[in-house]
Amino acid sequence: MKIKQLLKKIGETRYPYKFHKLPTLKDMNISKKTITLIDGWAKKMTTYGMLATYIPELKNVNKDLTAIAIGDLHNNKVIVGNGSKIKISAQSVIKPFLYLYALEKGFSSESIAGMTATFMPFYTDRIMHPELEMKIPDHPLGNAGAISSCIAIKNFNDFIKFMSKLMGNSNIKILDKIFKSEFEANNNNRAIANRLVASGHFKNTVEGERAYTNYTKACSIGLTVEDALNASLVLASGGIRVKDNKRLTKMNNTVIVMSAMNSYGLYEQSGLISLIVSGARANTSKSAVGGLIININPGVGAFVTYSPLLNSKGNSVYSLYASIPLNNLLALPGGMRLDADGLNELLENYNKKESIRVHKEIISLIRNGENSSIFRADPKILKQIRHNSSL
Repeated sequence: MKIKQLLKKIGETRYPYKFHKLPTLKDMNISKKTITLIDGWAKKMTTYGMLATYIPELKNVNKDLTAIAIGDLHNNKVIVGNGSKIKISAQSVIKPFLYLYALEKGFSSESIAGMTATFMPFYTDRIMHPELEMKIPDHPLGNAGAISSCIAIKNFNDFIKFMSKLMGNSNIKILDKIFKSEFEANNNNRAIANRLVASGHFKNTVEGERAYTNYTKACSIGLTVEDALNASLVLASGGIRVKDNKRLTKMNNTVIVMSAMNSYGLYEQSGLISLIVSGARANTSKSAVGGLIININPGVGAFVTYSPLLNSKGNSVYSLYASIPLNNLLALPGGMRLDADGLNELLENYNKKESIRVHKEIISLIRNGENSSIFRADPKILKQIRHNSSL
């Protein structure tokens, strides 16, 4: 008996129809007052962090800007923060949508990348090791997997139109300064594209260069937190644009994308951060070195956070703090998480170790002559590290 036949025989659960309705922000005690409180708390907790330095133009952003946008599937939204109106470069937040675009164009998930979360950073992949004889990248949300997704883009304007529909904004554009800066500086991604050619994944260098160029363009798209929220709500609703209930993508494809976000959305920190911010529930999220993090609770809603100050793994420090209470508000009743004491202990241990790692990197930035405008540091911790090499 095939699974389709079995499911038909046992029938659908009646629970969702009898007891469950899609909650509103008001049902979940989400208001401008509560989100403003969370914004203020996360700001105070962000005592360290650094701007992305490997993309020169990202060093010019205002490190003090923050924003939160949260919405339900009834198209109710709350947006707060002094960075809520600015255009932010999408960077890796675009990866789930590149993957979704490729799936919508008929590419199978298996032809794009594997689904194995890895301990490796986002900028590398096992496919970079020829001796392993791999044909596809490890995961669709690493850089190699995202460049692989770009094989589906034949005309970049078509991808812009796709994102415009998801975001409900017909004025989506590439931030030219970001694109030029990233295209000229990121030789690592070009090497990934070349390796995908050498492995036989791409047919030739023309296809590889086109994928690399389109990937860089996609990362350079400018969007507000509300734009990112609108696109995230399409995923949360299973492919439906919530403002008019119009289906934009296949539900199966959104499920595949969100599953990928569960396992590697915050890269090698995904497991630990998931425990901190959402407990036993999957943390369906995606971060970016531009400072955005999108977070989705399927069938309920989504939120987007922004601050460009990053930790050692390229995740926004502010956004990780804000995600704890935001996840708590957006979770359905019955979602289990650590109690307050357990959460506080885990968070303190994480913060202590992460703070040391970031401050060590900041010391390197200072030695290289970087301006203090690109980082935030605690002078006491800097002094402590300089006088204690064992830290």
